[in-house]
Amino acid sequence: MELTQLKYFVTIAETLSFTRAAEMLHVSQPALSYQVCRLERELGTRLFDRRHRRITLAPDGEIFLPLAQAVLFRADEAVHVLKEHLGVEAGEVRMGCNPSVAAYFVPSLVASFRGNFPRVRVQVVEGGDIELQHRVLEGSLDFALVTAPGSPQTLEVTPLIAEELLLVVPLGHRLAQRVTISLAELAHEQFVLPTNIFNVTTQLIDSCRRVGFEPHVAYQTGSFESVKNFVRQGLGVSVLPKMVLDSPGSDGLAVLRIEDGLTRDLNLIRGKDRSTTGAARALMLHVRASFTADS
Repeated sequence: MELTQLKYFVTIAETLSFTRAAEMLHVSQPALSYQVCRLERELGTRLFDRRHRRITLAPDGEIFLPLAQAVLFRADEAVHVLKEHLGVEAGEVRMGCNPSVAAYFVPSLVASFRGNFPRVRVQVVEGGDIELQHRVLEGSLDFALVTAPGSPQTLEVTPLIAEELLLVVPLGHRLAQRVTISLAELAHEQFVLPTNIFNVTTQLIDSCRRVGFEPHVAYQTGSFESVKNFVRQGLGVSVLPKMVLDSPGSDGLAVLRIEDGLTRDLNLIRGKDRSTTGAARALMLHVRASFTADS
């Protein structure tokens, strides 16, 4: 669950108009509707009743509204306290992250951060975990978001979330109607995986070996979006992070939970002996708060 989604929900609830809410929030109506649908799916309930182009709050929406308003109020209050404490007016932050976090999490993160700190410039650097660890240690990055945190002797590591890894198959696949599956049942499947720069690939291969089989990797591609397209065309199955499958562009795919409980850990790392600017501290606090809201 994201603070942006709560803000969208509250604005719609207060105006009872998607059109007016989109204008106030400076977003398109399709983008607004998509985020509300995501929020409803995550909560497992309908927040609005939509009839004849008019909307009203559903019963669960009535219950949820004051809770969402309270969360937004506390978030705004935290920002004000943080600004007073840090005195952040302007600056530049260099943040590293792996490609999936850069594509699916960072844009909304930077947008919400900029709303609170408009004069702080955020430079996003993508890379593999090892490269990002080196750059944090040498000081060319203020901090980084990685799946493998590296040496705790030289890096300060803050765990963020354990993100679920999910199986994706094309809609016509024999497993498409399943809800869950064990990893061992995939021994005879062909896999489409991202290249080895993504730790999820190494993690999946190691997990398959632990349950007794060597996965047949038919194709490897350079992005999660191309993996989804290969799977959609029936060229194999894949295992992808949840944030990748929560994004637009997952139509035509069936998603199954893996009974073995595969997850990837996301961590924030910074150099232990390096000073941190107020702007970098503000962004790191914003990152931690964002992941807490999503969990």
